[in-house]
Amino acid sequence: MDTIEIRGAAEAPGARIGSGGEAEHGLTPGGDPERHPTIDNVNALLAERLSPTEHICRRIAAMTGAPAALVAAIVLQFVWIGIGLATNWDPYPFVFLLTCSNVIQLILIFVIAVAQRQLSLHDELRAEADHGAISRLLYHQEAQELLLVRLAEKLDVDARDLRPILSTLARQGGTTTSLNQFRAPPGGVD
Repeated sequence: MDTIEIRGAAEAPGARIGSGGEAEHGLTPGGDPERHPTIDNVNALLAERLSPTEHICRRIAAMTGAPAALVAAIVLQFVWIGIGLATNWDPYPFVFLLTCSNVIQLILIFVIAVAQRQLSLHDELRAEADHGAISRLLYHQEAQELLLVRLAEKLDVDARDLRPILSTLARQGGTTTSLNQFRAPPGGVD
């Protein structure tokens, strides 16, 4: 069974994900077929890039975005209003409650903005990693198609009915191989 190696932040500091290049991923023709490219751990790469302040902002944003935080805020305001009306500690129009709410909101605006920036960075890293993985899969698929057509030609199997299908897939799927690459050299398959 094949194993998948996951490269984390400690092993690849500052590594660019999905930078392309088959040679970089060990996908060059004639290379070791058992050497598989690694899969980048996007969460570890992001954790490596975040400062301690950004980690704190992400945690606070995650907590304030939870349904429990909404329920707690509603309950706190009703309790505050009840105590304010009963004791005249913060009488109507609840100026102290409004002041505290405004200060908390002002702070949370910046905390959530930092957390959103980090979330967009994570999305960008994930997109680059997905692009790299899909590029490797497409390269692998094209190499398999080339091998199968060359084997069919070497074994004198009539594969002419497959050429239109491969041509259509190459045009629609955006693959880079052309059907001219599927032709065996004049002396046969290398």
